[in-house]
Amino acid sequence: MINSKSFFIACLQCFYVCLAIAQEAEPTAEQEANIRDIAAGIQSSCMAPTAPVIPDGGTATQVEMVTAQGALKTYLEAGNDYLGCLEEVESGWGNAATVNQVAVLNFLYNGMVEDLQGRAEAFNTALKVFRTKDAE
Repeated sequence: MINSKSFFIACLQCFYVCLAIAQEAEPTAEQEANIRDIAAGIQSSCMAPTAPVIPDGGTATQVEMVTAQGALKTYLEAGNDYLGCLEEVESGWGNAATVNQVAVLNFLYNGMVEDLQGRAEAFNTALKVFRTKDAE
C-alpha cells in the first residue's frame, strides 16, 4: 500500500527525472535542494491521502469488494480535498510563485489526478471481473 510519504517521494523522484530530461542534464544539487524545499513546504500544508488496495476481482469476496469500494470512496474524497489544498497553496503564492514552485505543484497535482483516475478505473475493472465470476 502506498502511503502519502511514499507517494510524495515518488513524485519528487519523477520530477527530478523530468527536470533532467527538459534540461538535457542532471539537476544540480542546488536545484534538487530547492525542489525538496518547495515540496516540503507544500507537504507541510497538504498531505496526499493513503491509496487503498484494489482487490483482484477474480479472487475477492463480496466483503472485500464492498470494503474496497468504501475505501476507494474515502480516498477519492480525500484526494479531491488534497487537490483543493494544492490549489489554495498556489493561490497563496499568487504572482510571486517561482517557476520551480509552479512546476512542483503542477507535478503533484497531476500525479494525484492520475492516481485517482487510475484507482477508480482499476476498481471498476475488478468489479466487472467480480460480477462476471459471480454470474458463472
